[in-house]
Amino acid sequence: MMEHSFYLFSRRQKIMFYLKLVSLFILINVFIGALLFFCGLSGFSLLFLAISLTVFAPFVDVPSGMKNGSLLYYSPLLIAEKMKNNQLVLHSGSLFDYYFALDFTSTAQERKRRVFIANIKGLLALIAQYEQQNSTNIRIKVTSYIINPRTANKLGLQRQKTDFIQLFILYFNFVNLTCAMSLLKGKFTLPNLKQVYTFEGELDVLIANKAYLQGLQKRLLKTA
Repeated sequence: MMEHSFYLFSRRQKIMFYLKLVSLFILINVFIGALLFFCGLSGFSLLFLAISLTVFAPFVDVPSGMKNGSLLYYSPLLIAEKMKNNQLVLHSGSLFDYYFALDFTSTAQERKRRVFIANIKGLLALIAQYEQQNSTNIRIKVTSYIINPRTANKLGLQRQKTDFIQLFILYFNFVNLTCAMSLLKGKFTLPNLKQVYTFEGELDVLIANKAYLQGLQKRLLKTA
């Protein structure tokens, strides 16, 4: 069973982790900044700082978001933002979650399958929370490079065209996504941004397709 080891840490272990994280962030930026300075490219130091922040930020933003209630886990790799205007935005994990939840002794294929199972488990947990209501009137929005359009359609979710702002965010986080995909596949992997999908649909429709999700989960667990 997939566990998120960060939340099993003691307070001391978390402090030690963040001390190491901050030290690594400073050392990398000082080293690259010095290298760029001696190459006469010091102007790129701020750009590198911004890019490195996209990599390190999830290790701070996600735990703090969970602590203050702006984020909620439905599984170790399915996170929901705080609901706004009856819309629930879901994310298929972050670099932080991949780092602490994936089993790096397993094969890349096994890791990908486990991520898919974690996404299904999270969707079923979401359904369990709301299925007793006659009508939720809640729209859900899911961003994922694990759930494909065919599976999403069977769940009642429709692929949405990526708008300019979403596209900008994806490209700005390209290094972050590269790190996440490399962890998932066990080797350096550049992400195909065309395969990072956004889906939208009604939660009531997802609830109606609970049986399909349960069957999919059962089939995947049989191959574990």
